[in-house]
Amino acid sequence: MMGNYDDLDRATLIRLLQRRDAERQLGLVWERDEIEADNALNDDYVALELDPALSHGGAPWDNLIVEGDNFDALRALRASHKGAIRCIYIDPPYNTGNRDFVYNDRFVDKTHRFRHSLWLEFMYRRLTLARELLADDGVIFVSIDDNELFRLGMLMDRVFGESNWIQTLIWKKSYGGGAKTKHVVGLHEYVLCFAKQKDLIERIELPPDPKVLKYYKLRDEKFETRGPYRLQPLATKSMDTRENLRYSIPYNGEEVWPAKQWQWSRERTMAALAADELVFTKKGDEWTVNYKQYLRDGDGAERGSKPYSIIEGPFTQEGTSEIRDILGDGKTFSFPKPGGLLAHLISYLPSDTLVLDFFAGSGTTAHAVAKLNAEDGGSRKFILVSSTEATEDQPDKNLCRDVCAQRVRKVLGGYTNAKGEAVAGLGGGFAYLRARRVPRHRLTQKLDHPEIWNALQLLHACPLSAWTGEGFAVEGQDEAVAFAYLANAYPASVARLHAWLATRGERPAVIYSWSPERYRTVGSPHDWRPIPQHLRERFGR
Repeated sequence: MMGNYDDLDRATLIRLLQRRDAERQLGLVWERDEIEADNALNDDYVALELDPALSHGGAPWDNLIVEGDNFDALRALRASHKGAIRCIYIDPPYNTGNRDFVYNDRFVDKTHRFRHSLWLEFMYRRLTLARELLADDGVIFVSIDDNELFRLGMLMDRVFGESNWIQTLIWKKSYGGGAKTKHVVGLHEYVLCFAKQKDLIERIELPPDPKVLKYYKLRDEKFETRGPYRLQPLATKSMDTRENLRYSIPYNGEEVWPAKQWQWSRERTMAALAADELVFTKKGDEWTVNYKQYLRDGDGAERGSKPYSIIEGPFTQEGTSEIRDILGDGKTFSFPKPGGLLAHLISYLPSDTLVLDFFAGSGTTAHAVAKLNAEDGGSRKFILVSSTEATEDQPDKNLCRDVCAQRVRKVLGGYTNAKGEAVAGLGGGFAYLRARRVPRHRLTQKLDHPEIWNALQLLHACPLSAWTGEGFAVEGQDEAVAFAYLANAYPASVARLHAWLATRGERPAVIYSWSPERYRTVGSPHDWRPIPQHLRERFGR
């Protein structure tokens, strides 16, 4: 940007610097004018084209896999899913410089002058759209390593607000040697967790852990709502002696002293004594004091149900094994996240959560969703977005079709693993869609009826079904979702429209048409909406 100042005189430059200094605030700044513009940024409408041959299972489809640039796909989803996504998980490129970050069909390497700025601008555009898609009580998880951790944290503060930070989770990703550097061996990555509105997030609880439950075997009728309990020693052998933790507890006319000190303050201990939460035993002249540790703590959460900030495993090696087991080649996709990690994160949310992953990679998120549903009977749904990752060097590459969708298809439908064993499918299906840009001024000529039908179904939160190729289609019969699309003015199509309206009587419906003014009648209870104007308005800019 230096050339922009060449024609400014000294006084003007001084004023510019003074103003910049006065406005400067703590925060993240990156070059924006100097970097090459992202080719994905455009003002086109994005249509979603359904490919039934690459879809899986019978229609209608609740789950979606979208092939295309994720900026395009996010804009298309914003029209139909704004404020509807409860959970977003993404594993974006880490920008290591080792051919992992593709920008405008080229890899960005370590020598690029604006490597970090390109990555930040790329992520900023997409995270801004992601925030619009999140429900008010939704959360987003972003995996990252040390290369961009600190910049990403500040970027997330900027997009979601630092008050909506929930936690930076540490994931121990390897049980082996890890990434060897000059000074330390790296064994972990991070998962940044932010909320759309943190104050709306209810307590996070994981399913009961059998490893924890087995220790709680004793019962106390007076505190049945707190569940079973186990005994834990009140005394501690800590070498850090604190005089305020060394005091006597009165019991049956005696003064019971610790060998060194108690864990709790006198006030807390006396409250537990009064509540009959202490158990005294005597052997010879020695007293032992235990406290009752109930399964449910004071706020009603079960012990072990709250997630910890450190996640030890499952490991990257397991993710590679999963790919090899399903697709027959562990080199098909490098360093996939293990399904167990994503299942752990997704289980923070209710069992009917809609999960979006717009850096879908090998499809691990869909695998985790299907696995959780099979385990607990949940009704979670997924939307995956994956680019082809085609580059100048590999123009025919299609990661979404050949890896992501193929893995999910096998996981849902069943497959034969690397050992030749049959693995049962987890059930479910998905619609395979392609994002296609259509210039706004060409919508009338270039927007196809099937793409309009896909958009309308998504706008009304309906599962996807393929366009029949006829001139009139209907979805839903109850008053909340009933809508129709009149695609042409042929007599047969118009007759079907009027016949359908006659069956509804005074029950209102939404009807989409290229010329609604031709069919709307005075006093009609129905909502007539013009195509393509309505889609253009919903899509926004």
